Amino acid sequence: MKKIDFSKIYSYSKLSLFEKCPKQYYFNYLDPEIAPIKKQFIKPRDYKTKGRAVHGAITLFYHLPEPERTFENLKKCLSKAWFSELDLSQTMPLGKLGGFRDLHHERTSYAQVLLMLKKFFDVEEPNPCLFYIPTQQIKDSFCDYEEMIKPLNDKFSISGKFDRIDKLEDNTLRIIDFKTNKNESNKFQLIFYKFLAELNFQKPVRIVSFYYLNRGEIVDFDVSNTSQDQIKDQVLKKINKIQKTKDFLPQKNKYCYHCDF
Repeated sequence: MKKIDFSKIYSYSKLSLFEKCPKQYYFNYLDPEIAPIKKQFIKPRDYKTKGRAVHGAITLFYHLPEPERTFENLKKCLSKAWFSELDLSQTMPLGKLGGFRDLHHERTSYAQVLLMLKKFFDVEEPNPCLFYIPTQQIKDSFCDYEEMIKPLNDKFSISGKFDRIDKLEDNTLRIIDFKTNKNESNKFQLIFYKFLAELNFQKPVRIVSFYYLNRGEIVDFDVSNTSQDQIKDQVLKKINKIQKTKDFLPQKNKYCYHCDF
């Protein structure tokens, strides 16, 4: 089996990290000493634990048979998805391994996630026409990323992870991205997902939806008029900019406090 050269593969998150802070990008992917052991620098964050739990619970929920997709079972899915990436064997409460100050902080966070899932359940279709959902092995889901790798040209490839893809009545696809932040959105993210899905599934993507779980709201974007060639050009421009960069300088922004480096 041919070894995958991940240094030549770009995801949306990898490209956006460079734009957010070139120095952080360098530490994550290029630094010869830090990049190979970057997991050792990861600090537990409560918001990461919460975000991972929300996504994991919804994924497990969709793997249930349709008659079993009840809110009670969704709550059970949450308990299975509440884990620390630093120690997968740790059971609840996670404590500092989950980025929580104390038991009260963790309980409050758990209740917040449960409220998000209640809003999701209340507005969600009981049995959507699912075309794709991630693996139910939520503690080891890197296979989802590997399966989506597609070449851009003879040098670079792209990949990423999808939260959910539905099949629409006209046989086109709708990508749904679950958001746990209040106003997280990016136009490039929309078209990147469209491009990646069309390369993998050979079906046109008409809609990309941002599902804001904290307020139970779905925002749809029609991406049918953006061609693959247009998106490919944008992706390659971003990659070429990274390739030409020599000095990966830090960029001060509101995210500096959350940097692991």
